[in-house]
Parts: sequence; C-alpha cells; structure tokens
Amino acid sequence: MGMKDEMQDKAQKAKQKMQDAKEQAQQRGKQGQDRLREKGEQGRQASFDDVRDEIDDR
Repeated sequence: MGMKDEMQDKAQKAKQKMQDAKEQAQQRGKQGQDRLREKGEQGRQASFDDVRDEIDDR
C-alpha cells in the first residue's frame, strides 16, 4: 500500500507544481500586456502632444 500512496503523493505534487507554473506564466503574461499597453498609451499621448504643438504654432 505504501508504494501506491507514494505514487499518488508524487502525482499530487507534480500537479500542484504544474498549476503554480501555469499561474505564474499567466501573471507574467498579464504584466507584459500591461507594460505594452502603458507604452502604447505613452506613444499616443506623445503623438497627440506633437499634433497639439503643431496646431499651436500656426
């Protein structure tokens, strides 16, 4: 009986490890998307400022 319990324990630990890795990957992916979105917004803001300055110059 001990061998079966040991195998189930190992399987459970492996399953937990996979779940943790999946959650970490999702978190990193979300952080990456947030950073890209921020950069995109900064880029749009910069281009809007350029256009506004151009209009002000006229």
